Amino acid sequence: MQEILQHLAERWIAYKIRLIEYVGLTNDAMHIHMSLLLLFVSAILFRRRPDSLWCWLVVFLAELFNEYADLSGAAPDEAGLDSAMHDIYNTMFWPTIIVILGRFLFPRRLKVTRPAPDPDASSDLADQPFKESATV
Repeated sequence: MQEILQHLAERWIAYKIRLIEYVGLTNDAMHIHMSLLLLFVSAILFRRRPDSLWCWLVVFLAELFNEYADLSGAAPDEAGLDSAMHDIYNTMFWPTIIVILGRFLFPRRLKVTRPAPDPDASSDLADQPFKESATV
């Protein structure tokens, strides 16, 4: 399992370096953009709101894997614990704000439960008393 993770980490770091060079953003900006992209893509895939803890967890697990790859020595200048904590903060800041504010500003609607229809009741309202309409 360790060999598989190490191999994935090396491939991920090589891809990440090429992506940063191609896009032209800083490493910090990439962490922020990718965290938001992951949050919204996971919301679409899970069919949940972006303030779902499941979506937040997807971003967090992806970031933990990214930091594992960085700390394993595959990434240049990213192998320190201070750098890892900085990256985790950068990555998780906006998804955490979205989860917290989304819960307070946009609460979930409560499902209205309606009583189950009586199977013995008639659908033509014949069992209800007749009410005359108001005359004009």
